[in-house]
Amino acid sequence: MTTCSGCISTLFSLDIFPQFLEKTKIAYFPYITDEDKIGSYDIALIEGCITQEFQIQLLQKVRRATNKIYSLGSCAVLGGITSLSKKRAGDPLSNYVEIDGIIPGCPPPSTLFGNCLMNLLENKMIKLSDKNQCYSCPLREGLDYEFKTKITKLIPNNRDINSAQNPKCFLSQGVLCLGPVTREGCDNKCINRGMPCEGCLGSSSKSLCSNIYNFLSLLDLSDDLKTYEGIFYRYSKPPIKR
Repeated sequence: MTTCSGCISTLFSLDIFPQFLEKTKIAYFPYITDEDKIGSYDIALIEGCITQEFQIQLLQKVRRATNKIYSLGSCAVLGGITSLSKKRAGDPLSNYVEIDGIIPGCPPPSTLFGNCLMNLLENKMIKLSDKNQCYSCPLREGLDYEFKTKITKLIPNNRDINSAQNPKCFLSQGVLCLGPVTREGCDNKCINRGMPCEGCLGSSSKSLCSNIYNFLSLLDLSDDLKTYEGIFYRYSKPPIKR
């Protein structure tokens, strides 16, 4: 579907990808094969969000031909960053067909992705964490649970970029971090590199957008952030009109 192909690139780079190829028969994969006819499949991994009518028809055709469909990546699962566009919105696959499971992330973290593929090979359910990012965050000890700090920034200053030198929760630094409402499972890669969580793994319960709304209501946001709808549109389309 509509995608940057980052999830597919991550798939190719997985250590277990050669093993995955040995144990499966890739029947339809336009990215690397010339096959353009939809057949009958056991499993479909679908990357990207829906932005055009023909994609809905293709998706529904695959649904009819496939036992199980898994949304691959934040765009397929949530709608993705295409929704930041003022001219085009990206819809998740689940808006149009029934989905049997998800592999979230932008792109999915290698460890999570590899474990999901192994579960599929062994005919097991994909297991995702029911805990939030804060549960395993290396900065969790510095979190002010009363959220008294005014939130004024989306990204930290350059001098604060190294969290190892400044081991303090981003929220306590006045930087918006969606870790409290985002599912864990990425090994905190963004946070370990000095950037706050933006929510690409989605929420472990309910919708990401509704959880973001509830979370933001607890924070003292600057006027700029109160009117910045991109907070919601980075990975998930909120139920409001622009």
